Amino acid sequence: MSRTRTLNIAAAITILVLAGVAYEAVSTQPVRGAMRTCSELFTIANRPGLSDQDRLDAARALCSARYLQSRPLTLAAEGGIVGIPRNINMHFTAWHEGPNVWICTRDRRGPVYQFVHENGRWLFDGLVALIKPGGEIVRTTELPELPSQ
Repeated sequence: MSRTRTLNIAAAITILVLAGVAYEAVSTQPVRGAMRTCSELFTIANRPGLSDQDRLDAARALCSARYLQSRPLTLAAEGGIVGIPRNINMHFTAWHEGPNVWICTRDRRGPVYQFVHENGRWLFDGLVALIKPGGEIVRTTELPELPSQ
């Protein structure tokens, strides 16, 4: 094999690898952006050095307009912020659901939270579904209403 042919093959392989890396970076950007917001929310919700009002203000900046209109942000008695998860399991899962990103913060079962792209960044939009032990996803709109007490 000639030196020119070897260089051409090496160049073609390099271009293919770079194209694959570029595709991966672009296609996973929404999930990575939503995970960044999710991580920031966990940090804010659990951060002891901030005053209560500073924590709520910082969390408001990471929530969608729809979420903020649907409920006021309040601190939870046991810590954190009501309606926002406090931590993430190492076996979490995140995926595209239409234009949004859904994140299940537990071990691939339990609550699923939605993140929407709004004003140029990914914002928390609240609980949208539950993953049952068999892997079945049940949207919160399909769940029966709980009786009021």
